[in-house]
Amino acid sequence: MYRLAHGKSLWIMLAIIVAMAVISSGLMAYIASPEFIQTLQSSSNVNIGFTDNAGPDASDYADAAEASAMMSGSMTPQALVGSVFLNGGGLSCLFAIFIAIFLAAEFESGFSKNVFTAQPNRLAFLVVRTVEIIALAAVFTLVTSCVTIGTAAIVGFNLIPTSALDLLLWGVLVTLAIAGFGMLTALVVWLTRKMSASLVIGILLAAGIATILFQVIALLVPSASFLLDFTLTGCLGSLSKGLGVAGGLGPVHILLVTAAFIVGSAAIGGLALQKKDV
Repeated sequence: MYRLAHGKSLWIMLAIIVAMAVISSGLMAYIASPEFIQTLQSSSNVNIGFTDNAGPDASDYADAAEASAMMSGSMTPQALVGSVFLNGGGLSCLFAIFIAIFLAAEFESGFSKNVFTAQPNRLAFLVVRTVEIIALAAVFTLVTSCVTIGTAAIVGFNLIPTSALDLLLWGVLVTLAIAGFGMLTALVVWLTRKMSASLVIGILLAAGIATILFQVIALLVPSASFLLDFTLTGCLGSLSKGLGVAGGLGPVHILLVTAAFIVGSAAIGGLALQKKDV
């Protein structure tokens, strides 16, 4: 953690997240603002003397204006953060990139060799890195949520009130899901010891490539569609809507799935770290 706090990579990544959160929340607030809605409504009343069947008509503008009007005041804080960072894998991809760079640099710079020379116990190294990944996932989740919700409040984007306990539980589950992607990326690093491979595979996993494969399987074998609920992407997709929503996954289910990925990745990582090439 000392290297992270005194390095640049963590702060650069957090700055990127802050910028994305501010821009996204501000844009959503503008879309839901009366000025934008009035612009759409005015566009729906414009008649320039001819009709282009390929373009939007008056009803399309009216529907868009109605959707924009409903946006403000109809979202929970969790759904706002989810729509910006969780749905689509934005936060998980950023975290995977950071973990790949941070851990792979240990091997490419020779830092891990010095660590293993001073402390041959690689299990201790694994435990420390696992704790660090979970702690970093908590930092990423906290910064993302606070900046997104805070910006929404500043620019006047109305959110449905939610209890602090529900928000805390949601944050813990998001942290575990993000940490799961971080552990998968760490596993790739420990297996390959290469930054390029870790970046590519980590991003693909965080972007939901496994979910796409399960969707293909579900098309071929419809009875296997339930497997989607046992992926990290499936858990994040449910969390992007909040907790207790219709059709969403339960907190216990998400907790068990994310914990299984973290523990499983750590167990396989322990074997991968036994390689004596560092």
